[in-house]
Amino acid sequence: MLSFITDLFPTVYAEEKHEETPVEEEEAAPAPAPAAEEEEEPEDDKPEIEEACGETAACAPLKHHLEECTRRVQEEGAHEDCTEELYHFLHCVNECAVPKYFSKLV
Repeated sequence: MLSFITDLFPTVYAEEKHEETPVEEEEAAPAPAPAAEEEEEPEDDKPEIEEACGETAACAPLKHHLEECTRRVQEEGAHEDCTEELYHFLHCVNECAVPKYFSKLV
């Protein structure tokens, strides 16, 4: 079995080569020029767009429903979660926000 493995993957020995580069060449290399103007990262509009969409007439009732559910769970210790309400609200926000994202890209 061992001979099969050694036949399949032969052993290769590398010879060591030490190349010495002259110190003069390293010092003579030009330093990279600093950028004249560094580009600033563009501001992310996504949070602002989503917040505005959450306040629209279509999404406001869903947001209110989600907040009421969250209040019930936190204060009264209701045996439920607000996953369904969250999904409905996020779906509404996404439906409103996606076209606005792409209009900002163009």
